[in-house]
This record gives sequence, structure tokens and C-alpha cells, in this order.
Amino acid sequence: MKRLFLAVFLTAGMLKADFFNISGGYGVEQQIIGGYVKGSKGKNYFGKKSVDFNNDPYTGYFGLKNKTHPYFWIKLTHKIPFVPNFKFRYIKYETTGHSNYIASNVTVFGKVSINTILTDADTYMSIDAYEGTAFYCINTPIGKSELGLGADYWRGTFRIYDNVTKEYKINYTGSLILPYLYGSINTVKLHGFSFVGIAKVAKIGDKHHYDFSGGIKYSINLKNIIEPFVKIGYKYKEAYYTDSNDNTTKLSYKGAFLEIGAKF
Repeated sequence: MKRLFLAVFLTAGMLKADFFNISGGYGVEQQIIGGYVKGSKGKNYFGKKSVDFNNDPYTGYFGLKNKTHPYFWIKLTHKIPFVPNFKFRYIKYETTGHSNYIASNVTVFGKVSINTILTDADTYMSIDAYEGTAFYCINTPIGKSELGLGADYWRGTFRIYDNVTKEYKINYTGSLILPYLYGSINTVKLHGFSFVGIAKVAKIGDKHHYDFSGGIKYSINLKNIIEPFVKIGYKYKEAYYTDSNDNTTKLSYKGAFLEIGAKF
């Protein structure tokens, strides 16, 4: 993915014309995992959690670790009337863990169930996230805004290996589409510095998807040919799902990010 990003980004920069702009960024992002899966009786936290299963046998944890992973994005803006601009972003969420107590009677992602208590298990979760956003640009007195629609396509794998019975209790691979309303702001620069904020929001009934990030950006315009930048900030992402059987999944990631990029 990193090689693809570099190839597309450099080619786009060489082919740039006056009626459109290409920009892109590459960065690293903390992924502090949070949330839980909950059934009619049991509940398991995604991350490490101190639990007292002797007094509360219905609460456990997967023990998934916090990680830091790279990401990249590419954006095309143009001057063609009525045609939306487009942005693509990719990031991978991948982590492993270990748990000494996983509670039973829960369903993960509304797809697969844990029916027995596990007291020695290795866990693994991986999500390839592909975001596509169509948007329009709006100039405001405080800076440049973007408004549009998009979708986050997740291709994920979740595994639980029971070290006692030497078998996988869950070995699931599937996909999920998270649509969203999109908005962003890049304020007017002051001595090269500006504030950048992005929001992606969707809510349908009891289900929702939130993705918020904000940071400080420093950029330099080099003879109106290229504008390199560096950005630092913080991000929070949450997906929440529940069904009529009271099976609930709440998965969240938060953490700081650092990014470099350029606009042609």
C-alpha cells in the first residue's frame, strides 16, 4: 500500500494541470483500543481490563493491545462545476492479545458467538479500512471547508484461540460498510500555521459511526508549485452496533497522529 501511494502521488504531481490540485499525506497513528461486546448476560472488553470473575462471572476481556500503525490519503480537487471532489484514505488496525478470562453468552460484531468461558486464550483482530469521500469545497471567512458523503469499508478478521483445548473458538473474516456525512475545516494560515478539523458522522436508530480528528498544520508554499506540510493532532473513532436480541458491539480507537504530505 505504501508503494502504491508513492507511485500514484508522484505521478499525479507530474500530471497536475491548472484546473485541478492533488494533495496527499502519509502518517502514523496511535490506536488505543476501547469498547466491548455484550450479550444478554455476558460482556467482554476489547482491551486489557481488571476483572473479578469470582464475583462477576459475566464480565471478561479479550486483552487486545494498543498499537501504532501507518496510514495514507490522496485527495483530488478541481474546478469542474457540479462534479464533486474525491478523497481516498487507507489505514490498518491490527493487534494481538491474551486473556485469562473471556465470558460466555456474547456475540462479536453480531456474527459469531462465544458460548463457553475461556480461561487461557490468545486473541487477534485485524481491520483493513478503506475510506472514499465525495465532497464539495466551500470558502468561508475563517478558512476552507469541505462537505460531502462517504463510506468506510472494513475488511476484518477476528480470532480467539483456546490454549486449553488447542483449537480456535472463533476464526471469523467478514466485511462491513460504515457510511457517513463528512465535514472538514482548514483555517486561514497565521505564519504558516492553521487548525485542521475533520468530522465523519452517521446514526441510524441505535447504531452509529463517529470519526473525529483535529490538529495543527504547518505548511510552506514554494513558488505556487508545491506546498509541503506537517500535521500533528488527535483522533477518536467509534462504531456502535446493537440488535433486537440485545447483542451489542462498541469498538473505539483513539490517539495522537503525526503526518507529512504535500499539495501540488
